[in-house]
Amino acid sequence: TSISKFTFDQSSSKLFLTGTMIISGTLQAHTFDVIHTNKVEISASGGTNFGNDSADTHIFTGSVSIVSGGLRQHYYKLTGTSHTVRAYDSIIGVSNTNYVSVTLPNAATAGFGKLLIIKDETTSTRSDANKIAVSGAGSQKIDRDTTYSLSGDNPALTLYSNGVDTWFIY
Repeated sequence: TSISKFTFDQSSSKLFLTGTMIISGTLQAHTFDVIHTNKVEISASGGTNFGNDSADTHIFTGSVSIVSGGLRQHYYKLTGTSHTVRAYDSIIGVSNTNYVSVTLPNAATAGFGKLLIIKDETTSTRSDANKIAVSGAGSQKIDRDTTYSLSGDNPALTLYSNGVDTWFIY
């Protein structure tokens, strides 16, 4: 062992270790910053949270398997007459029987592959006068139209963003 591989800098209150540290016990810290890692493993029971803000993006390369439980999307119950879709909205359930306006986010801001479901959850037939009108941000289109209307018996609309300037129905 060499003392030069284990040093304490009093001016910065930092402890430095060059080499490998093996801990047989618990490591506790108020903040834990990883400077560099070659592999990340999460092996824990209970819940795991990624990020702390709706703007956080997490990209996985490879496959993600959910063995138990399920994948939940953000659900927004629309009781008013208008809603501008937020970045984290995935399912919008419309419970208002009157005319409703839904404005999609900018496709570039939403990102490529963003999925969105809009569903009439009322128990009555929706007339054309009380339709759900869905429109793109600014001059952006839904397929080739500026507005898409939902009317009739419990209509639904599923969309995806190209990540540039258009939403598409599928």
